Amino acid sequence: MNNQNSPRVFIVCDQDSTAPIWGYIIRDKGLVAIVETSVERAMQRSTEEIPDLIVIDLNAPHPQRIELCKKFRSISASPILLFLPYNNEQEILEAYQNGVDECVVKPISPAIFLAKILAWSKRSWSEPMKPHHTGRLRLDPSHRSAVSKNKKEIKLTNLEFRLLHLLMSRPGYVFPNEEIIETIWGAEGDVVLLKNVVYRLRKKLEEEMNLTELIKTWPGGYSFIDD
Repeated sequence: MNNQNSPRVFIVCDQDSTAPIWGYIIRDKGLVAIVETSVERAMQRSTEEIPDLIVIDLNAPHPQRIELCKKFRSISASPILLFLPYNNEQEILEAYQNGVDECVVKPISPAIFLAKILAWSKRSWSEPMKPHHTGRLRLDPSHRSAVSKNKKEIKLTNLEFRLLHLLMSRPGYVFPNEEIIETIWGAEGDVVLLKNVVYRLRKKLEEEMNLTELIKTWPGGYSFIDD
């Protein structure tokens, strides 16, 4: 594989024994691994690198993990994969609210780690995407954001953007759950994941942009409705 065209994975891991393993696994598959063990250096390099995927695996306090996620999300549209040392629902919800695309509770085997890296690297938004524009909302792929007609803009996570992009591609059409899941997640998705993303997306549109009833729920599916 030509490294110039290979996905770039930015790994922030503060465990000296684990970070080299993650880097080796990724490079062994022909991807570019950018590994940082210092949160401070990772914050500095975040403005220099343009990764296709961001992996955060820190044993630091939860607020420090969230702050790093917010920093990356504020400057990058790339998917963020966050590893957590334990299962805490409140912390997981907070992570999703701050732009994380997937939370993974450890321990995780090298095989599963690699499978997730390869799956997410294929979903990078480096490929061109068609913008959508309706009466009340414009979808901007270059910034992975939604913009209302009064110029109010909100950033979307990778999954939120994929869902809204799909629904807006055919306004009024009821996309079956199975079609949405296959398009966004492939074999890894399920209805529960879909419902969670719909909930988060609606909340952003309604609370931050005051746009209601854009995404309508139907028996077995969803549609985008605009005036």
